[in-house]
Amino acid sequence: MAVVSVLAEALLAAQRQAIGALEKQYVAGTMDVPTLCEWLDTMGCRDVIEQGQLLAALNALKEFGIATPTTSGKPDPENELASQKQLLFLARLADEKHTMPPDGPLSKARASEAIQALQKGTYNVDEWTAPF
Repeated sequence: MAVVSVLAEALLAAQRQAIGALEKQYVAGTMDVPTLCEWLDTMGCRDVIEQGQLLAALNALKEFGIATPTTSGKPDPENELASQKQLLFLARLADEKHTMPPDGPLSKARASEAIQALQKGTYNVDEWTAPF
């Protein structure tokens, strides 16, 4: 397993959270394609093929009925993005177990599930990472 600096881990975690926030705004209809792509470019996510694939996936979510984020004032752990602290803890646990951390973005609830699985020794990397 490659050694990754703490700063690189923090950057990856922050990018995951930021992309999750951008996704919510786009699916909710409060952000247009040029703005989304501009933010992705600014964050260093410049691969136009991946941006196109992300847009296709988000358009499918818009088209086929994903619930848009609500602002009830009360956070929902099923929909709220994992905290930076959770993501860093996940990265540390995965490193200790010599495995890959889950692909993101993760909700707080899913991050908690992954943390528990890593701690219990029941974590299956194939269930938590994309096959590519």
